[in-house]
Amino acid sequence: MKLESIPPAQGLQNYPRPALAWYMTGVLFLLYWLSLLDRLVISLLVAPIRRDLGISDFELSLLQGFAFGAFYAVCGLPLGWLVDRFSRRWVIFGGVTVWTLATVFCGAAHSYWQLFLARIGVGAGEAALSPAAYSLMADSFPAHRLTTALAVYSLGSLFGTGMAYLMGGLIVELVAAHDVVLLPILGEIRSWQMVFVVIGLPGILLGLLVFTFKDPGRRRTAGTPRQSRDVVGEVLGYLRRHRTFFLCHHGGFTLCVMAVTGLALWAPTYLARTFAWSPGQIGTWLGVVGTLGGVIGAVLCGQLIDAQVAKGKRDAHLRLFSITSLIACPVVVAGMLWGDPYVFLAAFFIAQVLVSPIMGISAAALQLAAPAHLRGRLSSIYLFVMILLGIGAGPSVVAAFTDFLFADDAKLGNSLALLFAIACPLAALVLQLGRAAMSRAVEENQPAA
Repeated sequence: MKLESIPPAQGLQNYPRPALAWYMTGVLFLLYWLSLLDRLVISLLVAPIRRDLGISDFELSLLQGFAFGAFYAVCGLPLGWLVDRFSRRWVIFGGVTVWTLATVFCGAAHSYWQLFLARIGVGAGEAALSPAAYSLMADSFPAHRLTTALAVYSLGSLFGTGMAYLMGGLIVELVAAHDVVLLPILGEIRSWQMVFVVIGLPGILLGLLVFTFKDPGRRRTAGTPRQSRDVVGEVLGYLRRHRTFFLCHHGGFTLCVMAVTGLALWAPTYLARTFAWSPGQIGTWLGVVGTLGGVIGAVLCGQLIDAQVAKGKRDAHLRLFSITSLIACPVVVAGMLWGDPYVFLAAFFIAQVLVSPIMGISAAALQLAAPAHLRGRLSSIYLFVMILLGIGAGPSVVAAFTDFLFADDAKLGNSLALLFAIACPLAALVLQLGRAAMSRAVEENQPAA
């Protein structure tokens, strides 16, 4: 079906009724939850995949990060253009369909390169969701409510991560008794392949939920022209004019995402290798501890930042996250090196509270500092950088430390500690340097009267 064009909103219109805006947020939250579930379940399947495909930690990390992240990043750029010009609901629906089918195809892969290609499909499909979701929510909530709304949306990633641990661990244990499973069409598959099939199939229907809410229309900000003939030039010109903000925003948050993603994807393997925990035990503990910490962090950070924005603090997002990322660093390092699984879980919980709301906070900062008609493209550029260098590289940096620096699978905890020790202080410094530039960008993009 042809994508319908959505005309830009004329001036400052009334925002949608809160109940409708929050319903839309709930649907987007559910789809984000699904995307993280499909993305991260591979972290619980490291051992059987390495065994059956005969690959190393570093090769496995490419499936976790690069195969997914590189194509998420590349596909995000044209999808950002679609978000700014066509129906955001259809863009999301198309993305959900692609990534859920690709997850099922992961279950049909019988070689490393088949699995690599299927992971590319997961990344390409998921690239459609966040730029469209950010744009829809920025047009549905006023500035002093946007961070809380985006923090709630970002909870989808936390619940998705938790459910990837919980459901993945349970499914792995349920199917572990059967080395192979016989399915219609797919034929005989390994038990770890069955996990991808079970988790991927429901998403094909869940994507239809985007048609249960209306697009709120695009809102103009002060000084924004109704038409722009040189769209590329306008985007580049805005990036150049506010280059300090974009460099510090993208650089600071990407560094922290690298550490957060490395921890999320390698934590199950760390517990299995270091303490010989079973998949079910790992899934239960990480799922409960991670989800609880993430929910607390998202709500607290969203409320704190919105309260500061309401008082006129335009740099609140960068200021708060620079502090929380700096505090998280020694906590995680101590938790990794202590040598006790429950100390690690306590550190994991604190890290979730402090840094897991990163997606909602970084997205809200960008929406407030971007003109409404450029949000899709500016978001896709940020996601290109963050996914490619953060989510794409984070798992591989950990694996490279383990394989090439320490040359010992048992030193995975040292690798995670080293990544946090490097990335988080640098992130805090870069975010601090961008505070004044963010204030100027947000002031320029106040809603039109």
